[in-house]
Amino acid sequence: MESLHRQETVMETYDWNGASAQLVEWTETLWCGKVLYAEDNAGEPDVERLMREFVALGDSGASPFNPEEGWDVCLSINYLTRQRPSGIFFGFLVESRKQPDGFDLLWLPGGRFLRVEINEQTAKALEAEPWAGGVPPFQWVTDTLGPQLGFSTGDSPLPIVEYYRHAEDGGISGCWLYVPVTAKK
Repeated sequence: MESLHRQETVMETYDWNGASAQLVEWTETLWCGKVLYAEDNAGEPDVERLMREFVALGDSGASPFNPEEGWDVCLSINYLTRQRPSGIFFGFLVESRKQPDGFDLLWLPGGRFLRVEINEQTAKALEAEPWAGGVPPFQWVTDTLGPQLGFSTGDSPLPIVEYYRHAEDGGISGCWLYVPVTAKK
């Protein structure tokens, strides 16, 4: 078994029309950043406001203690259910609850995800439109890949994850989509 991040173990790899997907298992994780929830179960959080608050922390010189180097995330919380307000979280994987003032901490339980790289090759393999930003293309997993591989999605305490890798020049060198799944019985 291989591991990409310290909290995950690749359980199985699938080839799909020239693209790759992995079933990964995460241990519980702690994230440090900023979170904002919608005001009701049908609305969206104010992502522009959240981004301003997140950027303002960095502009003030605040930085999480010991974040996972070279990576950051956007967590889409409760996007697979309308039983709870949806939320967005921008931040970093950390190891300690001791973090600077102004940051929110988000503790996630362990669980399983299907992971695919968000790129044109994956979109083509899934016969989907390439992702142009905004809400991540979680339907790639919920509507196509997951059912074909025997997985279901639904009301989960785990978020949909966009995990970004940064190049040395600060640009984004890749983005991976993680969607929480359970095996069909």
